[in-house]
Amino acid sequence: MADYKPTIYYNHNFYYDFGPLITPDDRGIMFGDGAYEWIRIFHGHPFALSYHTDRLYRSMRLLGIRPVTAPDEFTEIVETVIDESGVEEGYVKIIVTRGAGEHDFTIPARNKLRPNVLVYAKPIDLKSIEAVQGGVKCITMEDDRGHHSDILSLNQLNNMMARAEAQKKGCYDAIFHLGDLLTEASHSNVCIVKAGVIWTPAKNEHMIPGITRSLVLTRVAPTAGVTSIDDGDDPVRMKDVFNAEEVFLTNTVDGIIPVLSIDGKPIGNGEVGTVTKKIQEHYHHLMTDGLP
Repeated sequence: MADYKPTIYYNHNFYYDFGPLITPDDRGIMFGDGAYEWIRIFHGHPFALSYHTDRLYRSMRLLGIRPVTAPDEFTEIVETVIDESGVEEGYVKIIVTRGAGEHDFTIPARNKLRPNVLVYAKPIDLKSIEAVQGGVKCITMEDDRGHHSDILSLNQLNNMMARAEAQKKGCYDAIFHLGDLLTEASHSNVCIVKAGVIWTPAKNEHMIPGITRSLVLTRVAPTAGVTSIDDGDDPVRMKDVFNAEEVFLTNTVDGIIPVLSIDGKPIGNGEVGTVTKKIQEHYHHLMTDGLP
């Protein structure tokens, strides 16, 4: 993008180069000790920013990182970064680290360090999004990440290694399971369709509470006339996944991603299903209408 201008917010100032912002004693660099959000930029505007800032504050609370930026400040910061960067289609990333400190292998008291806040925007390749929205392949993998997988922290190494393994096999993502129970994918939440109804695992400590997932359940599916269920008393099992009529993934950047096969086995008839198409269409309508 010829007119892309890197614009970075960092601790109450704006910069146009990452160089002077990197400090080796930041706990985000030393330990991945921090939280982040990335927000889709659609037609020059952040989509569902308030949902993402709410989740960011949730992650910070669970990590014990004190807030130094108010939600309404984030709105102004994000909009300024997008405007200055000139990004029409892309993402904006918010990173909050616990701050700079000694290399102590423990978590400091909540008020000992001052958190660092970084916000920047980058363009994305719309052709790659269009490609995955036409259908992808996935593999399955035992979920050995342990507890607190519901926190969107900077430490995403296990997820990245799982997705790298999937990509080595020519697949888009790795779908996690605990025994015979579906949790999520390394990069996405997972929904299945049975008898025309969307089923997805209820929120728990083994999955990120996805923004796109939430919007599908609360806004998109109802407007599309599709019933959705996320009942913790009726979990989704892997046999349900393989026997589903349709499976789709949800994430912030790629949106609604149909899964055509898992572990080499076709889902349904191996094509994008009618319910998934409806959800894609109505999700696009929601993005076009905008959501603060």
